[in-house]
Amino acid sequence: MKFRMIQRCRDAFPLRLMGRCLRGSASGYYGWATRAPSARTLENTRLLECLRHLHTEHDGVMGSPRVWEELR
Repeated sequence: MKFRMIQRCRDAFPLRLMGRCLRGSASGYYGWATRAPSARTLENTRLLECLRHLHTEHDGVMGSPRVWEELR
């Protein structure tokens, strides 16, 4: 989350200043910015897409038990 904030405000403030204020490092930021998404992140993204599809398919009235059953 702190690295996302640094990325958003990078044009307005120096990277090292934001790193000090948010207790992050420049090397940590650059590692975060260049690292490929993890398998967990990719799976969460896929699951979120499935949930959004179910939500729109059922006009937003499908409850959590039915959503869980559908995803199984």
